[in-house]
Amino acid sequence: MSDVTEHSSEGVPYPVLVRQHVWESLVSMLRVYSHAASLNGQELVVTGISDEAWVKCHGCALSLSFRSETGEATWRVTQPDLETWGEFRIEEDGTLNFPAGPKQLDTAAIDWVEHLVRAASPAADEHLGHPLRIS
Repeated sequence: MSDVTEHSSEGVPYPVLVRQHVWESLVSMLRVYSHAASLNGQELVVTGISDEAWVKCHGCALSLSFRSETGEATWRVTQPDLETWGEFRIEEDGTLNFPAGPKQLDTAAIDWVEHLVRAASPAADEHLGHPLRIS
């Protein structure tokens, strides 16, 4: 009995293809929630390429990178005087696994956008006295 990985018609192994689709969905959710936040007065700009994405809000930014072959990914939130970062893994079932546990795509996207909006808000504390809930 051989251990054969099924491939799509494009020759990409299915696990890699599924992770790519989940990544694309995550970037799309970031676009949707960023647009919604922009309607409330905070302009967020989302940029994405095949394995990286950025969300910028005034002087703050979220950057994400992803490897479809392994599902491994990193995130980094940069504020004027503070930087936080971490790792997660994109699973084939659509969840994101962080060191603190799994999170659904939409919840992670909402948390990241919410954090950026708070960080960029003129009323925000100097260093946002709370940790990012993603980690």
